[in-house]
Amino acid sequence: MTSGAAALCLGPGGSDGFTVRQFTRRRPAADEIEVAVTAASVNPIDVRRSEGYGRRLLSLIGAGRFPLVLGNDLAGTVTAVGCRVVTFKIGDRVYGVKPASTAGTHASHVLVKAIHVLAVPEGLDLHPLAAIPYSFTTMWLAVRGAGLTRENAAGKTVLVHGAAGGLGTLATQMLSAWGARVTAIARRSNSKVCLEAGASEVVEQTDKLFGSLGRTFDATLNFATWEDDRALLGCLRDGALGHATTVHPMLGNFDRLGWLRGMLKTVSQKKDHRRALPEGANNYTWVLFKPDKAALDDLRQFVEHNHVSLPIGLCKPLAAAGVAFDHVRKRQPGRVLLLP
Repeated sequence: MTSGAAALCLGPGGSDGFTVRQFTRRRPAADEIEVAVTAASVNPIDVRRSEGYGRRLLSLIGAGRFPLVLGNDLAGTVTAVGCRVVTFKIGDRVYGVKPASTAGTHASHVLVKAIHVLAVPEGLDLHPLAAIPYSFTTMWLAVRGAGLTRENAAGKTVLVHGAAGGLGTLATQMLSAWGARVTAIARRSNSKVCLEAGASEVVEQTDKLFGSLGRTFDATLNFATWEDDRALLGCLRDGALGHATTVHPMLGNFDRLGWLRGMLKTVSQKKDHRRALPEGANNYTWVLFKPDKAALDDLRQFVEHNHVSLPIGLCKPLAAAGVAFDHVRKRQPGRVLLLP
């Protein structure tokens, strides 16, 4: 393969240790394609991983070694295909995801399994699509983990905590398109964003919020903070579908407590929260991202019909990654893209 590719590499020093390094491209494996990356997003998980979060557990899948290239989303153009790939050809425009690894998408060229990539519909810009796949997949896994599907969502009442963030926005867009009634928890300043995404109503978080909502919801989703997880369970009605959270402490437990104590703490916390489910509710899920074909199939349909989108707040080259990561770290508005 031709050399001359570049990647944003993170050394053991954390986010202060970013360097842009050249690397030699290799041929795709039989089920892979190579993509020349037009844009790759910086998600909150990238910032946290740059600070050491999750390293102990991620090391089990080889995703904790240095030098580390972060990033899970990408959009770009196919430059090579594996011998068994028949769905794409050189020159196709694509977008998709990679699982956690040491060879992420913050690079000029990326190898990715063809089943984790989608074709870009004619006429759509690549840049906005680079911000969606990781967040959509994570959100979709949470929605499914709470017991909601395209088939059963119509008419269901769903409480979404963190509704103005990336996951919450996509959840509101998807669930409202499926016919669910979404109550969004967000800051008052973000009410318009939530309503435009499809929320039926927006409530502002206060100290007495969860008690005032009552036990009326079919499902609850927590994209905001672990500290509110038990309170959200108290908003489910008897016989509810269930609850899912993406802000659980699993990876942090192993980082902080080690293997044995981390496992015991995780099991204890999950059991404690599961016991708080109302009678008849069975679904309680802690979500960890992984590529999922069914999620990508739904994403394809939503993108083709322009039903999902996230605002872009900042675009930077690889060499300015520090600025991009600071934008996410400070929770400034809009998604962040690196442009290799």
